[in-house]
Amino acid sequence: MKVLAIDSALGACSVAVWDQKVISGQQEIMSRGHVEALIPMVQAVITESGMEFSQLELIAVSIGPGSFTGLRAGLAAARGLGIALNIPVHGVTTLEAVAASAIRQRPPGPGDAILVALETKRADIYVQEFDHQGVAQGEPLAQLPLVASELLTDRVGLCGDGAEKVLAELPMTRRENVNHLLGVERPDAGEIAIIAANRVRQPVLAEPLYIHPPAAKIPVAAGRLRR
Repeated sequence: MKVLAIDSALGACSVAVWDQKVISGQQEIMSRGHVEALIPMVQAVITESGMEFSQLELIAVSIGPGSFTGLRAGLAAARGLGIALNIPVHGVTTLEAVAASAIRQRPPGPGDAILVALETKRADIYVQEFDHQGVAQGEPLAQLPLVASELLTDRVGLCGDGAEKVLAELPMTRRENVNHLLGVERPDAGEIAIIAANRVRQPVLAEPLYIHPPAAKIPVAAGRLRR
């Protein structure tokens, strides 16, 4: 299956073309500018892959949790391509994509777990625990780092760009014993493609997953303020 995967939910843009393996991919770390960067990156990755858009069979996109603007950019691009190409668009959460990267980098044993902690740019972080096969153990949550730190044991690997906030809540004697999976900080489009392809018969809808309500608010029209 030929998959185009897109992520712009957090502090990066990531795009990959996958067909049993990653054929081409790019990732650019950025705090803003996702809207402007995403479509040129998609075009570059398709060109590099040697494929035509018409050969794609599935679009996979990260659905959050993440930033309102970044999520909307990725979902709009994915849906637009899906409509233009008449192919399905499936969703993958940012937390499960990071967990999959961690498991691929350092496979845990039975009974081990992965705790993903992602930055929210607020006092709390997004967290979710996964078993050694990447199956979610509970729902994604926004928690204070201190609360998340209570989930850490010697059988739990910690990853994500919010991991340092969790570690900062631990005394040094405990911190040294935490299995901190370095280099696994944010979603990767290649992992998003694999997850979506593996569950193509039981897809997750490409709808935004918000834990916090969007910070953007619709302004009240001036006329409505007049008495």
